[in-house]
Amino acid sequence: MASISTPSIFSLTDITFEQMYQDVKTYMTNKFQQVGDVFTPASAYGQLLSVILDMGKLMFYYIEDSVTEMNIYTASRDISIYSLARLAGHNPTRAKAASGSLLLSYSGKTIDMYGNTVIIPNYTKLTNDVTGLPYLIVYTTSSTTDIRLDLTSKSQVEVPIMQGEIEAQQLTATGLQMQSFTVTPKKGYQIDNDFVNVYVNNNLWKVYDSLYDIPYNSNGVVVKTGINTGLDIYFGNLYFGAIPPLGSTIRVEYLTTSGNYGNIFDTDAPTFTWVDNGFDSAGNTIDLNKALNNSVKLHINFGADAEPVYLTKILAPKTSRSYVLANANNYIYFLEKFNMFSVVDAVNTYTSSNVVQDSNVIYLFLIPDVNKRKSSNDNYFSIPINLFTLTDAEETKIYNLLEKSGQMVLNTVVSIVNPTLTYYVLNIQIEAYAGYNKDVIRQQIISVCSNYFLTLRRRDKIPKSEIIALIEGIDGIDSVNVWFVSQANEVFMSNPANVQSAPVGLNSFGDIIINNSELPLIRGGWSDRSGYTYHDTTDPSVPGSINIVFGDDTNLNLNMELHNWNVQNLHNSNIPTVTVSNVNNS
Repeated sequence: MASISTPSIFSLTDITFEQMYQDVKTYMTNKFQQVGDVFTPASAYGQLLSVILDMGKLMFYYIEDSVTEMNIYTASRDISIYSLARLAGHNPTRAKAASGSLLLSYSGKTIDMYGNTVIIPNYTKLTNDVTGLPYLIVYTTSSTTDIRLDLTSKSQVEVPIMQGEIEAQQLTATGLQMQSFTVTPKKGYQIDNDFVNVYVNNNLWKVYDSLYDIPYNSNGVVVKTGINTGLDIYFGNLYFGAIPPLGSTIRVEYLTTSGNYGNIFDTDAPTFTWVDNGFDSAGNTIDLNKALNNSVKLHINFGADAEPVYLTKILAPKTSRSYVLANANNYIYFLEKFNMFSVVDAVNTYTSSNVVQDSNVIYLFLIPDVNKRKSSNDNYFSIPINLFTLTDAEETKIYNLLEKSGQMVLNTVVSIVNPTLTYYVLNIQIEAYAGYNKDVIRQQIISVCSNYFLTLRRRDKIPKSEIIALIEGIDGIDSVNVWFVSQANEVFMSNPANVQSAPVGLNSFGDIIINNSELPLIRGGWSDRSGYTYHDTTDPSVPGSINIVFGDDTNLNLNMELHNWNVQNLHNSNIPTVTVSNVNNS
């Protein structure tokens, strides 16, 4: 059978639409030999060709877009990333409400009431005078529906509170297998990651992580973070979970929260105002603001915003489908989801020499995200140092969080390692261009360095080169020199016998070396081997945490401007990029 030859219209080297269009136009011109009469852009053939060209562009655009959005590393739309994360078994973490406890006591004022017992129902609302946000008394155990306090001088009671407000939505069951519903909160509100209750005909159903965890025909439901927004609710198919009968009333109760904004720290001296009333034994309303004094017993913190999209892209490929905390990586994945820490590390071996081997102990090294704890007026160099570490109450909350997750492997012991704080001073020598304000440059340097250290996540070293590169980007700076001074090294070198030894805390490049369980801080408040004192301040009048010295000015002439332009072009050209998928995270 003879082969059928087809005309070679397209050049294999012409891969753009415009080049392909020219190839077709050339072919049509040669075919008809009457360009002006038969084939023009305004002719039927020309218009059809233009339409086909545009349709082809759209088809290839959608193909390219589909391929891009189907890869979690290249996807750009939130809904694509969340969908792929859910396919990988990762449930993006919703916001977490700040929580703590209040100590309630009698105010001593005369109260017009029946008896002397005040009753405070569960979910009673109060507002904080610092944040202006609502908080609720929340007893999560079904056996406790209210709090009772005798109004006597010695009576007091501790009550748990959470930041947020209760919302509920009502749905109707279809009677089918695998019923699913989407619950969307009010615009701008975040749903708490843990506080979600699902009632079917006023009976509370247990929430499970996976459909396969629900026993046969049991009252269980799966609650997941919505792919688009809110919550996705899934019921079973009889074999894995009961099926709500047709017409059943489904009520979804959840807590909307402000996440990180609900945290209240020691320096805020928080006071609360009761919004809802209490009751006496006869059911009469009682003004709780008049009847009670309240003070913070357990600090109200650990509030966090919902998991950001960039974190979902990183965490989803690391998801363990076993849903258990079996090894160090599982703990890192679990804690990273809550978006509360700047550093999360977990290991089975944790001593200074890494000699002890104990696979049943998971050591957690956690540094809270100070950006979410500091006041708006503070920078890295003025933050109270205690904000860089967890309090005993916060550690207790982490232990409780892990325990309540139900994912810990039996016989595994978790231990939170308190970081060893080491102190350094940052010295910077600058040559600036003539005509630039030195005070403005100084403040810009402090701001840039503050942002760098507030976002630092490296656990191996702090290179001088990264700081130099950031400072060089400040307008008006010509040349930069940076060096660290280590407190531990100054103490070590104060002994004349150690002068020829290798420096402590610094490598041969002068970079800070970070050891296990160590948290280096650029802070003063100590003296070097010569008795020279560095104060814990950025005040330029005294040696402090960061010291900026200006050398001779550089004249900015035409040759200098042309040279800077050439250097900038070198910076911007031929710079290789590294995507998340190329990084070895082992």
